[in-house]
This record gives sequence, C-alpha cells and structure tokens, in this order.
Amino acid sequence: MEYEQIIFEKTDQIATITLNRPERLNALTWQMGKELWDTIMNVENDPEMRVTILTGKGRGFCAGADLSGGKSTFSGENRPKPDKNKPQTSNIQKYMNLNKPVIVAINGPAVGIGITMILPFDIRIASESARIGIVFNRRGVIPEIACPWILPRIIGISKAAELMLTGRIIDAKEALEFGLVSKVVPDDKLMDTARKIAEEIVLSAPVSVALTKKMLNLFLKETDILEAEKINSKYFWWTGKQPDAREGVISFLEKRKPNWKLKVPGDMPDF
Repeated sequence: MEYEQIIFEKTDQIATITLNRPERLNALTWQMGKELWDTIMNVENDPEMRVTILTGKGRGFCAGADLSGGKSTFSGENRPKPDKNKPQTSNIQKYMNLNKPVIVAINGPAVGIGITMILPFDIRIASESARIGIVFNRRGVIPEIACPWILPRIIGISKAAELMLTGRIIDAKEALEFGLVSKVVPDDKLMDTARKIAEEIVLSAPVSVALTKKMLNLFLKETDILEAEKINSKYFWWTGKQPDAREGVISFLEKRKPNWKLKVPGDMPDF
C-alpha cells in the first residue's frame, strides 16, 4: 500500500510512523486513520520488526480531527446510530491487543483525537513544546475512543475528570506531573530519546515483551489479585521452558548480546 498521509520507515527492527500533514498540524482524516492502522499491522505481522515509534511531521503531533470539511466531518452527525444488538468493534482494544510496543513521541500540539487515539499505546514521551488537550466538551461532544475508561486508569479519576471536563490545554511539564507522559525532553532530543527507548526494548526477548505487554493491558481491567497471579504464573512457567530463557542466562554470563530464538508472530503461546 502506498501512503499519502503517513511516512513509514523500517530500520534495525524499529519502525517509525510519521503523521504527514504538517500544513494542517497533522489533523486526522479518515485516510490518515486507515493508513496508520495499516502501518501498525505491517509491523505487527513482520517477524523482524520489534517496536514502533509514532510521531508527527513539522511543529505538531496531531491537532485533532480535520474539520475543514465542515462541522460533520468527524462529528456524529453522519454516523449511524449504534445498534445495541450488533457486536461492536472496540478500537481501543485493537490497539491494546497489539503484541509489539508502540512509543509515541509527542512533538507540539496533541489535541482532541490527537491525544485520545494514543492513550492505548504503551509509552508516551513529549517534547518541551508539546501541548495536550482533551477538548471535546468545548466542541459540544464527548471524549471518544473510550477515553473516559482508559484515562482514569492512566492518571487517576480526579486528574482525568479535570482534563476532560474543563477541556483545557496543558503543557508538557504538567502532562508529566499528571502522569500522562513518562518523560519530557528538549525538542531536538525527542526522536533520539524515543529511539533509545526502542533500542532498549529490542534488547529484550520478543515473546517476553509481548506477554508482559499483554499482562499490563489485561490487568488494567478489574482483575483481582488471585486471577492476576494465576495468569502471571502461567506465562512465567511457559517462558521458563523456552530456549530464550536459557539464552538469556548464557548471554548474561558470557557478557554478550542475546540471540533470541522466538519471534512474534509465529512463536506466541496458544493461550
């Protein structure tokens, strides 16, 4: 697939996806959304790729939905009424169920869907010039992509309520204080920092990373401690029987980089 609104690159087991509408501060269109999912699945299905970095071209990450087509462009005006009898596809679940980590490098504004669409991803870091706002209430609609479900689980209900109900825009420092991002770096260090985190993930065993990621997202739900420990023990038992467990110890003792045997997809356990 050729991409019109996305730049997609693969180097050294790390993919970089760049939203590419800088003249519109990378405002999201239906086309961009389709291309974004296609590139993410390209990485997911490539056994040689390990991590994705997502960022925006120019001086902004994503200034929300592109409303240049009028008020109904991304609003609910032209959407069909949800059918309660028809199984619904969960967009947030699609992103959370990915086996491979996604690091979001927020450069400049991330507003509206520009922030809610990246909440299901794994690691968010921001440049000092980043500005973040969940502004839906100020546009007469409500936060989407299950934001009221996932945001309190990331930053706590009081802080989530403050951001969603006021719709105010916060700077990178406050986003760090809220726990919405894990790191704030100078603008010119953003991509180097994201790349460094990705390289550190690549050092870990692919299937171990995938299973750890799966548990993190699974335990976001109301999983009690006994059930969580049961799942954790099952995954630990399985990984301990695999060749990567032996390779992890031997490479450590031999002071060399590990040569992991298992790959994702292909070698994931069937449970």
